[in-house]
Amino acid sequence: MRTLHIALSAMLVAIAGAAFAAETAIEKMPYPGVVAMSQERPGQWIYKSFPRFLPLYIFDGEPAGKSTCDNVCAAVWPIIQAEKTDKPMGVWTIVKRDDGRYQWAFRNKPVYMYFEDNPNDPRGAGKNMSWYLEEGALAYLTAAGVQLPASTTPAEHKTGTDNKAKAKLLQP
Repeated sequence: MRTLHIALSAMLVAIAGAAFAAETAIEKMPYPGVVAMSQERPGQWIYKSFPRFLPLYIFDGEPAGKSTCDNVCAAVWPIIQAEKTDKPMGVWTIVKRDDGRYQWAFRNKPVYMYFEDNPNDPRGAGKNMSWYLEEGALAYLTAAGVQLPASTTPAEHKTGTDNKAKAKLLQP
C-alpha cells in the first residue's frame, strides 16, 4: 500500500510539474509589442491588443499569408498593424496587405480586433468576416460610429468580397 501511495504521489508531482512547465512556456513565448497575453482563467490564455487589451482574432477560412479584409472590412475588423521595420518573431509573422500596410499574423494568419469588443467581452467570436454585408448592417455600423469609406454601399461592396471566414479568438 505504501508503494502505491508513493507511486501515486510521484505521478501527481510529475503531472503538476508538466502543467507548470507548459504554463511557464506559454508566458515566455515571444510576441510583438502591440500584443499582450491575458490569462482569462487558470490555464486559458488569449492574446489581446496592447495597450487597449481588446481580444484578438484570426479567421478560419482566410488563406494563410494574405489578408482578404479590405478597407471597409478593416473598419469593422481593425488590423494589428506592423511597422515596415518590424521583424517576425517565433510564431508571429508579417503580411503585406493589398493597401500597402503591414499586418501582424499568427502562424501566418492575419490578426484582427473587432470594433464592438471591450476588454472582457469578445463579441466577434464566431462572426463571419463579411457579416457587415448583410441587410441593414452598414446602417448599424454608421449609427455605431464606425468610419466607413464615403462610397460604401452594400450593392457595390458585395461583388467579390463575400468572405465566409469565421472569427476565432487568438490563443497560443
